[in-house]
Amino acid sequence: MPYILIGEPCFNIYADLLRRYDFTPVPLPTDARLNRTVAAHADTLIYSDGSAHIINAEYAERLPEKIRELLVKTQEAPYGDYPTDTAFNALRVGRYLFARLAGLSPTVRSLAEESGLTLVNVNQGYARCSTLALMGARAAITADEGMALAMEEHGIRVKLITPGHIKLHGCEYGFIGGASFVYEPQNCCSLSRFGRYVYFFGDLQRHPDGAAIAEFIQHCGYEVISLGGELTDFGGAVIL
Repeated sequence: MPYILIGEPCFNIYADLLRRYDFTPVPLPTDARLNRTVAAHADTLIYSDGSAHIINAEYAERLPEKIRELLVKTQEAPYGDYPTDTAFNALRVGRYLFARLAGLSPTVRSLAEESGLTLVNVNQGYARCSTLALMGARAAITADEGMALAMEEHGIRVKLITPGHIKLHGCEYGFIGGASFVYEPQNCCSLSRFGRYVYFFGDLQRHPDGAAIAEFIQHCGYEVISLGGELTDFGGAVIL
């Protein structure tokens, strides 16, 4: 079963349900170097582009050894408040990596360039959190107009949605990327079937654009799975 790394608050709510979908949940403890809003958010603590996963070496020591072995360790780390907390918060869609390049971790930049990715500068430091990327369809969903424009300029199909209506503790509202994760399983499991899936931390239909979002996702060839409750930005997830 694939490991799914999620913040402790998310783990406390959804771990049992995620196990039923044949994930092995691993909680990410709070990093005291970060502001409390994102201190346990996977999309802040770990850079992940689907094939590579980068984490601060000191923080990695707090995770199980079997997880540490799957991560690339660096001395760099997100810390403090915005924008210094965005070092790992970059979004890959296809062969492009969208990020606020001024604050991007040099390790992330080097790995992306070595992998042949084209770096695209955006103003949104929380690039990955702000956007739900459907990698297999070269498509994305976001409420951030700047992100939408940058992606469309690089041939990515974008669904622009209404801002807000997603809970984020300590903030007025959160983002759709942080309230979801995408999985394309290779094997059939207990509750899932073969295919591509978008999971939501909460009930997608509580969002005013919920039906339109679901239609866009399904048109892109993915199945929508709502995990129940209030749609909440928990910082997404990293799947290993």
